[in-house]
Amino acid sequence: MLLNREHSGLHLSFAVPSFALVLAGVGWWIWESVSAQRLVGGGSPSGLTCGVLAGLVIVFEMLLWPRKILRRLRLVPAKYWMAAHIWFGLASLPLAIAHCGFHLGGWLPASMMILFVLTILSGLYGLAVQNLLPKWMLRNLPAETIYNQIDYVAKVSVDDARRALLASCGKRLTGETRNAGDPLPDLIPASSEPIVIGALRGAGKTSGRSLITTKFQDVTPDAEPLWTAFDEMQPYLLQGKRANTPVTSPAGEARYFQTLRGACGPDSEPVVEMLESFCGQRRQFDMQQTCHHWLHAWLPIHIGLSVAVTVLLAMHVYTALKYW
Repeated sequence: MLLNREHSGLHLSFAVPSFALVLAGVGWWIWESVSAQRLVGGGSPSGLTCGVLAGLVIVFEMLLWPRKILRRLRLVPAKYWMAAHIWFGLASLPLAIAHCGFHLGGWLPASMMILFVLTILSGLYGLAVQNLLPKWMLRNLPAETIYNQIDYVAKVSVDDARRALLASCGKRLTGETRNAGDPLPDLIPASSEPIVIGALRGAGKTSGRSLITTKFQDVTPDAEPLWTAFDEMQPYLLQGKRANTPVTSPAGEARYFQTLRGACGPDSEPVVEMLESFCGQRRQFDMQQTCHHWLHAWLPIHIGLSVAVTVLLAMHVYTALKYW
């Protein structure tokens, strides 16, 4: 759920009644505590009211789960559910604190309160990363692709690099055999038609993976070091940071290409730039996978804590009614 000007009216429509609920419940509890000259607990009228309100909010929060299961019914738009989930969830914490009177009590209310605070914190973390991380990725990861297609795009990049090397360097000095099912020919002469490869390119302040049409006029004399470089970086292009190669780390990549440029002539610079571009693309894929983990790993934790709090709430209500 985004917190921005576009959704400000939606959030205010739930933030205002949530704040009013907290102000009324906690205000009554403060007035009663001042009158009694002590912090009243859950047995007082204000403390009991705050506890009931907090419990009802927790039950409402858990309704988001069946709502997702029944989303085909289109009962209420998801944005309204999420806005209410956020603001009423935040309102439930001060109401629960007022209910317990700043005393954790026995193991059951203490456990419930600790897990409840952790649930709120995990939700706040999820809200923060969902609002900040996608914007950062949009600015800093122009090569971002569909998460489930990263491995496929990496294989396409390796094929592009091999085709470009065949076009610019000719057949490998050690001899190159074609793998079974490989659509690429053993050799693409330098005088063949232009080839189209996908690589990172920039246009002003905008950059991204684009199709580049390249025609190599002459076979470069640096075929051997270029093919060797391709062999050494291919595991990284396919596996990313899991591979142990000279270009896996950013510092190692910088040193590697500096050495490669020293071993190659100026005519090979377009090929070297292309290989470096593919390494940069793979590095962005690795960062995208890390960001994907940060964006989604919190949700199972948040759901697990929410379920635990709901179970403890039911036990708390049962014991409270039994021994009241």
